[in-house]
Amino acid sequence: MRDLIRQIVKGYQQVNLEGQDEGFVVLSGEEPGSRQEVLIKILPHLLGKDPEIARRFDALAQAIRHLYHPNIATIRRIGEEGGLPYIVTKTLEKAQPLVARLNQRWAVDAAADVVMQVGKALDYAYRQGIVHGDLKPENILIADDGQVQVTDLGLEELAELVGGRVLDAASPFIAPERKEGAKADAPADVYSLAAILYAMLTNRPPQVQGDTVLPPGHFNADVPPEMDRIIVKALSPNPEDRYPSVGAFVAALGAVTLTTRRPGASAPPPGQRCPNCGAEGQTGRFCRKCGTRLPERKSGPPSKLDEPIQITKIGVGKITEVGKGIEMQHTVIARPMTVATGEMLAEFPEPPEMPAIDPTALWAGLDNLSMPEPLPFPSVDWSVEVPPMPEPLDLDQTLAEIEEMDRSTPHRGE
Repeated sequence: MRDLIRQIVKGYQQVNLEGQDEGFVVLSGEEPGSRQEVLIKILPHLLGKDPEIARRFDALAQAIRHLYHPNIATIRRIGEEGGLPYIVTKTLEKAQPLVARLNQRWAVDAAADVVMQVGKALDYAYRQGIVHGDLKPENILIADDGQVQVTDLGLEELAELVGGRVLDAASPFIAPERKEGAKADAPADVYSLAAILYAMLTNRPPQVQGDTVLPPGHFNADVPPEMDRIIVKALSPNPEDRYPSVGAFVAALGAVTLTTRRPGASAPPPGQRCPNCGAEGQTGRFCRKCGTRLPERKSGPPSKLDEPIQITKIGVGKITEVGKGIEMQHTVIARPMTVATGEMLAEFPEPPEMPAIDPTALWAGLDNLSMPEPLPFPSVDWSVEVPPMPEPLDLDQTLAEIEEMDRSTPHRGE
């Protein structure tokens, strides 16, 4: 296998290993001559000798090779070396993956623009017979000028063809039916794209209460109600209740008027700074980071974020057996504190009165106390207690004695 990988990366310069898992091996490098930076993704499974799999691989590789769209990462090479499949894509200059920017609150129009560009890329790929199947923020690149490119189109299908999978079943951006083993299709990509838009608008993956998806407007007042309805429909657990294609989903988004306030309406307060942890932009009654109660706001409409803590449970992945995937377990990170109020408070007895203490009477009997006289310090005759210091050695006399001893001592051989 290593010899095959060396053959694939032969000729590229500055080759570095970027990542490795059960899905594929990712290396970065530069093309000779052009110095163009590329990503080399190698599937760690051989095609085998089945002619039908070889035929399907050639057809899929041919379709991927001809994906030419400004919002799709350019394919430089795709093929196999000794039966080991690989794909080489050009990286977008001055770009970073969307996952690196999910910690910021996106403006509604900016988030919609990113999703619209991704939707155009996917819709174009569908017409070429290719679905994504593993869409997540890690394979969406955003350049400084706002250009968006989608990576890894067709990679999931290539992996399934050779008996592997690149799908991360623990990802909150993957459709539920895909986690259960269903094939990649357009409604699954609709779910993933809507989940990504949800995260950009709310700084969190889709939140489910019971069997209902909480609309993003529950966490972000700038999201129009019509966009709420579209996103919730696209996140339906049942694929048949979603939009049939990404094209239909982005068309519905494009029809939404992104006006978050009526002209002349007062703007919402910019938010407060938490006096405890210093977190900025807090608009509720409690800090969303540390839970500290915030000072009362003097004016402004009530916020939808007026609760102490937004998330009380998180999903923690646990590997129970190697090769069996990841088992998700819910871990409670916060619990409400029970406080006695109202009728419950009335049932509590009154606390007993503290006893009265007269400090004057307490110290009255201490007036006649006196400290004893300190013991006399003993006198010590140091000339008696400490022996005298020996006389210092005469260096010249000592050296003369050593020479005399050396002359009087017989030496071997004399």
